[in-house]
Amino acid sequence: MFSDTWVLALFAHKLLSYLAVSGSIGAAFLLQLPALAQPPSDSLAFRLWLKRLVLGWSAAGMVLALLYLPLQAGALAETGVAGMADRLMLQMVWQSAMRTQLLLWLCGYAALWLWARRVKHSGNTVSIALVSLAAFLLAGSFSQTGHVASLAGLWQLLLTLHVLAIAAWVGSLLPLWQSCYRLAPDRLLALMQQFGRVAVIVVLVLISCGVLILLQLLDSPAALFVTDYGRLMLLKLMLVAAMLLLAAWHKFNLVKALAQHQNSRLLARSIFIEMLLALLVLATSSSFTTVVGLAH
Repeated sequence: MFSDTWVLALFAHKLLSYLAVSGSIGAAFLLQLPALAQPPSDSLAFRLWLKRLVLGWSAAGMVLALLYLPLQAGALAETGVAGMADRLMLQMVWQSAMRTQLLLWLCGYAALWLWARRVKHSGNTVSIALVSLAAFLLAGSFSQTGHVASLAGLWQLLLTLHVLAIAAWVGSLLPLWQSCYRLAPDRLLALMQQFGRVAVIVVLVLISCGVLILLQLLDSPAALFVTDYGRLMLLKLMLVAAMLLLAAWHKFNLVKALAQHQNSRLLARSIFIEMLLALLVLATSSSFTTVVGLAH
């Protein structure tokens, strides 16, 4: 077992990694929507802000990726900060599946960073293909380690799709919140309507893949109530359910009110609450394999 200090360090690294993956994918995903491809000045300024967000999250993600193996080595060595440079432990983690995860992170972030720097027009076939490839690499990195890594390739694919869906959803919340203040009412309405249509598919993928993986990992539904892992998973499911209720409230009430009254303040406050719930979801997910594990 790792010491409490290293458990906290690994937990923090995992949470920040989730934020970097979600933030970069979510911002890049929104840039593909047609509502932001039109010429008004507020839309162009918002697109520039989104590209800077992709660059910032991608750069932070690459730094976190480079810290990944030293942190794992230090946790194994348990000799303080000096353990992060322990050659034997570094060689051990490099020869594990963590190396593949690290390389997928670096390739995915580098692809998104170059795309945000070089691609002038988003929403076209080339742009969507590049962003999709980078996002798939980042999401697929999480299937290399953890509980699903020992399962067959199908389950790793399902986890990749699950992570991709949650990243696109959670990572879009900060830009959507900012769009309430940065975009004109008509452009904001178009963005929210387009996002709402795509979000239906994203949520269906997230739920279907998540349920299948959960049924595979747990011995029985009762494990949700009698094991630490199950109770933590139950907390995560409750938080996701709360996010889904808020998302439905946005789609069927607040966006319609936005069309009628052109008042985005209530929508902005509600999205901010959804962001806080998403942060709790990511924190709960970060606890798996760091704070608690499967009972079996």
